[in-house]
Amino acid sequence: MKVTFWGTRGSIPSPGPDTVRYGGNTSCVEVRVGGHVLVFDAGTGMRPLGLALAKDFRDQPLTVHLFISHTHWDHIQGFPFFAPAYRAASTIHIYGAPGQGRSLEKVLRGQMESDYFPVGLADLAATLDVHEFRAAPFEIGDVRVDASYLNHPAMNLAYRVSCGGRSLVYATDHEPHAATLEHMAGRGEEGRAFGARLDAGVVAFAADTDLLIADAQYTDEEYPQRIGWGHSPLSATVALAVGARARALALFHHDPMHGDDVVARMEREARERVAALGAATRCFAAAEGQTLTL
Repeated sequence: MKVTFWGTRGSIPSPGPDTVRYGGNTSCVEVRVGGHVLVFDAGTGMRPLGLALAKDFRDQPLTVHLFISHTHWDHIQGFPFFAPAYRAASTIHIYGAPGQGRSLEKVLRGQMESDYFPVGLADLAATLDVHEFRAAPFEIGDVRVDASYLNHPAMNLAYRVSCGGRSLVYATDHEPHAATLEHMAGRGEEGRAFGARLDAGVVAFAADTDLLIADAQYTDEEYPQRIGWGHSPLSATVALAVGARARALALFHHDPMHGDDVVARMEREARERVAALGAATRCFAAAEGQTLTL
């Protein structure tokens, strides 16, 4: 299972001298497993991924399985620039939850309407097959994919990929349920207790995974002013990984206001927190262009 990070930033692309180390492109992760190409989210990192795939599969057909966590801009805005979508030899399967009152296909088609983009979804040369995914597990050859809902202001899915005794979990744009229900829903301690049970379900979904790619957008100091925005403070992400006994944790969806120095500091703090908890989880901040093999 080979994992490559093509986009690690959250919310909006953030190129510039302060984001060189960890990258400025928005969410996109490639996983090559069992002879298949799986892609998680279609942020702006999908453009360089598409160029690499077009080169690798220059003289042969290409099938891509694209999993959309949710359809906020930073998770779909790279798709119109995905080079294989303009090749007739490409087949692209797109999976994700339906939008609010619109199908997944209509949401994707909407961002490519002529008011926003010069090429329509129906004009792409590739064969597109859109699958609305409601958390039921399914298989792609020897690869099993499970999904679970996360806590975000959109219909948002986490994905778990399993093959050959290895697994990874992609769980970005998630906020602890307990904090949201206590503060935003006005349910106090009752809300926190119910939220804690929901949070335990997320831990169970990620249990014993080899790699957990998880939202860590905010520092703990920033989070109190951002409750309800749908993202996690660093301590909650570390607690999720340690509770799940994840072998490795990739801090992901870096805030656009966080330069490399801030992300590096959060990486150090995450490692310190893991050590203080007596856990063995290896922790690192995901960087654009980084590749690892599970």
